[in-house]
Amino acid sequence: MNDTIMKEKTFKYINACIIAVGFCFLFIGLFSHSLVDFDLWGYLAFGRVFWENGYFPYQDVFAYTPTKPVWVYHEWLTGVILYPLLKYLGPAGIQLLRYTLIVLTIYIMYRTVLQRGATPVFAFLCISLSLMLMRWGYVPVMRAQIFTYLFFTLSIYLIEIARKDERWFFLLGIIPVQLLWCNLHGGFVAGLGLIALYALGEGLSGKKFMPFVFIFIAAVLVTLVNPYGIDYWRYIIKAVTMPRPEIWEWLSVFDAWKIEFMREPIIIFGALSVACLSSFLFRGKRHLTETVIIAAAVFMGVKHVRHVVFLGVVFAVFMPGALSGMREFLKSRLVLQRIAWLTPILLIVFYLSANSLVKKTAFLDVLPTFSLSAPSNVFPTGALKWLDENSFEGNIAPSFPWGEYLIWSCYPRCKVAMDGRYETVYPEHVQKEYFDFLHGGKDWRIFLRKYPHDAFLLPAKTKIHSLMIEEQAWKTVYSDDLCVLFAKKDYKKVKPQNK
Repeated sequence: MNDTIMKEKTFKYINACIIAVGFCFLFIGLFSHSLVDFDLWGYLAFGRVFWENGYFPYQDVFAYTPTKPVWVYHEWLTGVILYPLLKYLGPAGIQLLRYTLIVLTIYIMYRTVLQRGATPVFAFLCISLSLMLMRWGYVPVMRAQIFTYLFFTLSIYLIEIARKDERWFFLLGIIPVQLLWCNLHGGFVAGLGLIALYALGEGLSGKKFMPFVFIFIAAVLVTLVNPYGIDYWRYIIKAVTMPRPEIWEWLSVFDAWKIEFMREPIIIFGALSVACLSSFLFRGKRHLTETVIIAAAVFMGVKHVRHVVFLGVVFAVFMPGALSGMREFLKSRLVLQRIAWLTPILLIVFYLSANSLVKKTAFLDVLPTFSLSAPSNVFPTGALKWLDENSFEGNIAPSFPWGEYLIWSCYPRCKVAMDGRYETVYPEHVQKEYFDFLHGGKDWRIFLRKYPHDAFLLPAKTKIHSLMIEEQAWKTVYSDDLCVLFAKKDYKKVKPQNK
């Protein structure tokens, strides 16, 4: 008898070690990246103005084209946090924060799964599958959305605790979550939507829903505690409903598939959607709330491909409970003995295979990276080097993705015509004129002649590149395989000043 107990304990220990090691490899494979996101430079530029200039920039300071009277920057607190991390800890500080937030999100998902009564094995299985989809929300480094995924998961956790045994006071935890969330990223509206979905699902199920109504009202009111007051909500309402055809992440799943954008996450999203919906759709009122939330997550992912990550969170939280019902088929000790070693073996094979597929190599990374990279095949590093060597000062109209890189690297000696903060800063007519120019549209010269440009930093071998070559007033001063820099014909090269 003692030998049997000892064998069971040994097996559980080995099983846990195998799963833990495999999960670490999976984590590193999925989330260890150094390529930075274009928006990171915008966060850092805001943080630099806030900390070093000693004031809150309610008006834009980086652009030379017309801007809105108030710059409602919904990610302002992200910049305030990231800039001192970079300044005092370097790239490792930003990566450390990123890894910490990812680990917290995974841990909260795991605690939520256990709260809902699922087994740890199914919890690890479903979380591992969900991370294959969620990784697309965490690369490149670093995006403000990372706070949204954390707080979205934390909101589900608080709601599930409150929902179980009707411990409604736990819902009060959502108030400080929303307060932080709304100042870190505009995705806080997903948290409000989540509360509304729980209220709807519980109401349709004949359960208590008024606590969710009350906390929804409180959560909305607390979002008014921000630097912009009610103007923040005016911006958010417009931002949520505005089309963004220029940004591929805002395409529908079908449109993204047509242009072969994010096909891998779309395939995973489709598989998890089918699994979730088939597990909950016909289970009656008992699981109606879960069905409503899953359906909403699928809808949002289909509508905008950037939102597929939310289904990953929902899948990780709700599916383990459904799969744990399979334990009824495994009650026989004989069956359990036969599959006892199969579970850890299958998990470790999955972890190693997933790591290799993500990294496109058979070799495993054993440690995560703490560096940041802005490679020359993604960022116009060669053009910026030319600007520095020639002490260039003036107004630069960059290609859209590179605008925030310029405001971080070249401000205050250079200002930009447009950048990734576009709907928060630039009026609609400026946006329209800019993108018509960038795409070489019918009226592209309106933007060229209307504003006081000193240079254009454009993608090489594009339509607008060809059109600018024909302009007599402009000349090519730098080019490489990625970008081309145009300056005025009367521009004179200035020798770098000795420092």
